[in-house]
Amino acid sequence: MRQRTVFALLIGMGLLLVLGVFSVENQPHDFKKCAFCHGTDTPAGAEAIRLIAPMTLLCTGCHSTLFSEGYMHPVDVRPRRAAIPADMPLSPSGNLTCGTCHDVHADYYTPYGTPTRFLRRQEERQAFCMICHKQELAGGKGHPAALQEAHFRSRYVITDPLLELDPMSMNCISCHDGTFASSVTIQTGLWIHEKGALPHDRGSHPIGIHYEAARLRRGRKTDLRPISQIDRRIRFFDGKVGCGSCHDPYSTREKQLVVSDENSKLCYSCHMV
Repeated sequence: MRQRTVFALLIGMGLLLVLGVFSVENQPHDFKKCAFCHGTDTPAGAEAIRLIAPMTLLCTGCHSTLFSEGYMHPVDVRPRRAAIPADMPLSPSGNLTCGTCHDVHADYYTPYGTPTRFLRRQEERQAFCMICHKQELAGGKGHPAALQEAHFRSRYVITDPLLELDPMSMNCISCHDGTFASSVTIQTGLWIHEKGALPHDRGSHPIGIHYEAARLRRGRKTDLRPISQIDRRIRFFDGKVGCGSCHDPYSTREKQLVVSDENSKLCYSCHMV
């Protein structure tokens, strides 16, 4: 028993060491030159932290797609209804900046290897939003309560503007993506699942495509079974793949799957390889 305990402790210490090295070697904000943001001729002392340009401009120098690929929490504005705590600093003029929520010089990984996203506190999603927006989110209504994130990018990528999505998929995306209203026409595309959900597909899956046309198309990634051989619980909408092909909102299975995906059973219902 004692040997097992010692062995477990050694394994744990080894994992922490590996994670520590990983954290050091994978810091996105591992700035090599302070002058990139602070200049070279600033005097020593407090004035040395002065930025050479507005923080938003400096941040978007690298994060150039933040404003163009979706919706983002307002910056460079003076907060009105929100109560900003002292450890979440505003600009000298009293405006919100990227640095209000993010400490760009902090570690990106915790000692356990999980990402911090440079957030100034450990809370995430709505809990983090509640730090400043307690009154707005207390009722649980409205867009802020539904989004639960500050950088909101579309999880749906249109790939074919000529094919429309089925009504069920449109309803699903109107809430789960958040960038489409349910009455808007949506075309065929890729739905981005969470990272690692579909390893062989890098987390994305097409919807709105004609299944048999995809099966017979040259250059397809995998061999697909004929639609007549597929489990009847996997639905198609006028022969097209939709959100309802794999998910049933009334299913009691994990992630409301129509068929268990243990050992990739759901995936292999259609994919032979």
